[in-house]
Amino acid sequence: MSHGRRESACRQRGVFAISTALAMLVLLGFVGLAIDASRMQLVQAELQNAADACALAAVLELNGLSDAPGRAALAGQFVGGARNRRDFQSALVNAAPVSLSFSPTLGGSFQSADGGATAASRYARCTVSQPALRHFFMPLLGIGSSALSASATATVAPSQSVCAIPMAMCQGAGTNTKQFGYETGDKITLGTSQVSGFFTWANVLGTDTSGGLEPYAQAFLGVGFCEVPTAADRCIGIHTGVVTSLDDGWNSRFGVYKQGGSGLDPAVAVPDLTGYGYRPPPAGGAYSDYQQNRAPNRQAFQGRIASYTSPAQVHTQYGASSRRLVSMPVVACSSAACGSGAKPILGWACALMLSPKSPTQDAEVEFRGRSDDPLSGCTSSGLPGGGDAIGPLVPVLVK
Repeated sequence: MSHGRRESACRQRGVFAISTALAMLVLLGFVGLAIDASRMQLVQAELQNAADACALAAVLELNGLSDAPGRAALAGQFVGGARNRRDFQSALVNAAPVSLSFSPTLGGSFQSADGGATAASRYARCTVSQPALRHFFMPLLGIGSSALSASATATVAPSQSVCAIPMAMCQGAGTNTKQFGYETGDKITLGTSQVSGFFTWANVLGTDTSGGLEPYAQAFLGVGFCEVPTAADRCIGIHTGVVTSLDDGWNSRFGVYKQGGSGLDPAVAVPDLTGYGYRPPPAGGAYSDYQQNRAPNRQAFQGRIASYTSPAQVHTQYGASSRRLVSMPVVACSSAACGSGAKPILGWACALMLSPKSPTQDAEVEFRGRSDDPLSGCTSSGLPGGGDAIGPLVPVLVK
C-alpha cells in the first residue's frame, strides 16, 4: 500500500473515532436526560400520592365543628408529610412543603385554617411541593434543579360501605320521617325499656356470634368494622339486652378504663379528645357544650361510674378527634320482615355519645341528624357510593 493511501486510511479512522465519540456523547446526553426526566416523573407521582392522602385525611376532619379547619390542617400535614415519602421513597415529604386550604364549595375561595376558613368548609385542598429537585445530567444544559408540586381536592360523599361500631338505633316515634322520627338534639337512652328510641348491639357484619362478642368489643377500639354495607332494607342481627362485655369498649371512647385489669389502655383503646360526660345534659344541648370542652380536654364526669377511672393525662396525651361522634344504622324495630333476631336498615344516623355505661346505668346519646348530612358532624371511612347511596359520609377525591 502506498504512503498516500495509508495516510487517507488513518485520516478516515480518525474522523470515524471523533464521530463515534461525539455520537456517544449525544447518546449519553439523551440517556441522562431520560434518567432525569423519569426521576422527575416518579417524584411527581410520589408527591401526588402524598397530596391525595393529605386531602383525604383532612376532609375527614371537616365535620362542622368550630375547630374543624385547624384539625383538618394538622391531620393533612401529618398524613401528607410524615406518612408519605419521596425521592424513590428515600426521604419523608415533611410538613413544611404541605399546605392546606378549605372552602364550603368546590368553586369557592379556598382559605387556610388560620386565614379565614370556617366550620362550614366542605372541601379540602392540599398542595405538596418540592421546590428544588436536583438533577444529575440536566446541569450540562444549565438546568440544575426543578420545582415540582402536586395538588388534590377532596370532599365527603354518602357511602355504600363504611367502618361502623356494633350499634343500631330503633326508628323514633316522631313524625319527622326525614330524620327517622327524631329531631336534632333529641336525647336517646341505651336501654330496652322504651318502646322506641332504644339502642341495640348490632351484628353489623352479619358474622357468627356463637364464639363470643370479643370482636364486637374490639370494634370500639379502632375505626370499627370495615366494609359494612350501608344499603337500605338490608337485614341486620341485633341484641336488645344488656351486654356487659361490651361496656369497656364503649367507655374507652370517653377515656374511662376499668380498674383491675380490663386489658384496655388509652394507647390501644383511643379516647376522644374530651372525656366530658353528661348526666343529665346541660341546658342548651350537649353538642354545643361538647364543642367548647373538647379543646381543654376536660375529664369531668357528672356521676362517675364505680370501678372505672379516667386518668388526667389520658385525653391530652392519647386523645383523637370525634371518637364520640359515631354513625350507626337506624332499624325498623317494629318490622317482622327479617324474621326473628333481625331488623331491616332504614338509613344511618349520626349520634354524640353522652355518657359512659355500666351494667346498672344505661348509656345515652344525642341524635345529631342523618349521617349523610354534612352538618351532622359525622364522617367515616369507607367506599363512596353512587347517587342513591345513603350511608355515612366518607372522603372522596374530586380534583
